[in-house]
Amino acid sequence: MQPEAVEETSPWQRVSAWALVPLFGKSAWEFFGLIVGGAFLSSRDKYAAYMPYVLALLALLVLGRAIIGWRFSRFRVTAQGIELEKGLLHKEKLLLPQARVQELQVRQPFYFRPLRLYAASIDSAGSQKQEFALTGLSESQLTLLQGQPATTPASGSTPFYRIWLATLYNAYLWLPLAAVFGMSQQFKDAQGLQWLLETSEALLAQYDIQHNLLLQVFSGLMLLALVALVLALMTLIWLYPQHLLRDARKLQLTQGSVLKKSLRISSARVQLVLVNQPWLARLLGHYSLIFHGFASNQQQSKFAVLGQTAPELDMQLKAQQLLPLPDVQGADLQKFVPVYFRRQAWWSGLGLLVVTALLWQSNIPPLWFKALVSLALSSWWLLELWLNYRWHGYRVQGDVLYLWQGGFGRRWYMLPLRQVQQVRLQQTPFFQQHQMVRLQLQTANGNLTLAAIPNAEAQQLYTQVLALQYPQ
Repeated sequence: MQPEAVEETSPWQRVSAWALVPLFGKSAWEFFGLIVGGAFLSSRDKYAAYMPYVLALLALLVLGRAIIGWRFSRFRVTAQGIELEKGLLHKEKLLLPQARVQELQVRQPFYFRPLRLYAASIDSAGSQKQEFALTGLSESQLTLLQGQPATTPASGSTPFYRIWLATLYNAYLWLPLAAVFGMSQQFKDAQGLQWLLETSEALLAQYDIQHNLLLQVFSGLMLLALVALVLALMTLIWLYPQHLLRDARKLQLTQGSVLKKSLRISSARVQLVLVNQPWLARLLGHYSLIFHGFASNQQQSKFAVLGQTAPELDMQLKAQQLLPLPDVQGADLQKFVPVYFRRQAWWSGLGLLVVTALLWQSNIPPLWFKALVSLALSSWWLLELWLNYRWHGYRVQGDVLYLWQGGFGRRWYMLPLRQVQQVRLQQTPFFQQHQMVRLQLQTANGNLTLAAIPNAEAQQLYTQVLALQYPQ
């Protein structure tokens, strides 16, 4: 056994010298307090004579910290796992067995793209932080770490238009756009922008076209075109191309053309699978498939495969040994206690009445607008409540719990009960009166809540989880 282990051991390796560039930035951030203090003291005349020496010392500290961090950090892959050595005076050596690797994240920042270099971080089970964080890896070194080529997987990417449409119906993808809008608001009071606004208003007033219908339609179309362009740029930077690679042990998702990133999780350690279909995605027949993997306190392992069609989604679910969506929505689904929905309808209806009363008390003309808004709110509330009651249910198939939640948008949760770490039963006086329980199942990365189930079913599910965790 010993000769084979030696043959499988790779030599010690060090990342590329180009890694010094981000290491310099990281080192400067670590000494940020000293740099700010030195800049403050430089404004005092009595310390002006010492400032050249202080600046030279700070520069040596920043450079030395980066060079030492690069020169005295090395890694290798053995038959037992991955080894890392780092440090000059305070040496540290870490061995991470391959069986304990739960998450491998690979990023390729834009400044590494021409150099064909990567940054990788590795997380293991039971850890509170990332064990390995290596910057400036070559393709051969990355292949050595993850056991497969670092190039784009052979499987085809999801079409661009489907990923672009996913930016419309997935709310969290609008966060970068909201950030850009927030930054633009900071420059609202700038003199140049104020002059441009005043000039435009004067021009409109001069030609008396501020109420011109064609101009308003053209302005609206230009705004929509601008939003579409921004979302297209977001898609190219963060999301397209999108490749999902699966084998017997792992799942790996690669996304982005400018800010390329790759995340790998163990298929056996998937904590929760979520299929999301917002109302706009329902019209298009698209789905978002979200995998929750192992998570530490500082970082969550989760990735979303966007723009999936029904055949593609069923193929991925079957590969994960899960039921396809038509089987999840079968006739044998168990429903929540109906009185839960009646109570929910009472409270939400009361809130709707308050909003409607405030609307009619306002000074917003005309009356037909108030009536139209009130009718629209009431219709939306009644339809959403009815759809939530009609389209929902849960079932346990084998060791997997399936939950279906409907409405204008729909969600399907698939939770392997072996991954459950905590079971929480909640019962208010109202729930006690009607013999029902709110059951929450928590994993390392994701929760599933059964809003209102009978006491006997909650106890049965609780017993099944305990039997899986403690089989003896």
